[in-house]
Amino acid sequence: MSEPLGYPVDLHTHSLRSDGAYEPAEVVRRAAARGVRIQALSDHDTLAGAAEAIVEGERLGVRVIPSTELNTESEWGDVHVLGYFLDPQDPALEERLRWLREHRGRRIELMVEKLNALGYPVRLERVLEIAQGGALGRPHLAQALFEAGHVPAYDAAFSTLISKDSPAYVARVGLTPHEAVRLVREHGGVPSLAHPGTVTDLERLLPQLVEAGLAGMECYYGSHTPEATVRYLRLAAEHDLIPTGGSDFHGRGAHGAPLGGVRVPESTIPRLEARRAKGHSRPEAYHSVAVGTER
Repeated sequence: MSEPLGYPVDLHTHSLRSDGAYEPAEVVRRAAARGVRIQALSDHDTLAGAAEAIVEGERLGVRVIPSTELNTESEWGDVHVLGYFLDPQDPALEERLRWLREHRGRRIELMVEKLNALGYPVRLERVLEIAQGGALGRPHLAQALFEAGHVPAYDAAFSTLISKDSPAYVARVGLTPHEAVRLVREHGGVPSLAHPGTVTDLERLLPQLVEAGLAGMECYYGSHTPEATVRYLRLAAEHDLIPTGGSDFHGRGAHGAPLGGVRVPESTIPRLEARRAKGHSRPEAYHSVAVGTER
């Protein structure tokens, strides 16, 4: 039986280059089988899978938009920024992303050390095997914990052993939300706030991110209730943000929706392209701000 079709636009997907379960080309093949025709490959802190995905997309009639999802660390909760239309061959951008990935890797090493000390032995070598060279993250550690029998299911690790209030948790060293938005802008991309439901005090943070150059917000997302979607669409309209959306497909656990599983208006793409074409010249006040300085 063929897989049921999804919607044609999916602006939030992940591959093995970060914490997804499949190679970039395979993610595109699966998306194409679901009826997706425009896809953003948005791996965390990397554009490494973009070229492979674009080639496979050209073969299958899927337009792949090179993108990344930037995790941040701040008092605002889990604030992630999606950067669309970035250049995988931009050496300055890759330098910043490599810095972020290095700190992601060190963070996981420290969490493994803490878990071992707490009596939940897990091997760093196994975590690295699960990542298969991708940017290390908690999903890889969650899989290793599940395999070791320390949690009853992969998803359970995020609410227990490696949750933010767990003794094994280690905070990220990286960008603030404002720095993430500016980084995307400075490299010619279009920044959109991912899954706003994970943001603390959204209505107070949003104007600050708009001032920094935020162009969109992920209003269409699998875990949003209808009421939440209406709220985010209202906030997007108030701040002249483009409503974006996507599956947040990983292929691991219960996180995210199936590829193409979230309806995103096709008009979203030309609106994002228009913001990109305008160049989004950043305010003079931000011209000299250092991006991603270590704290």
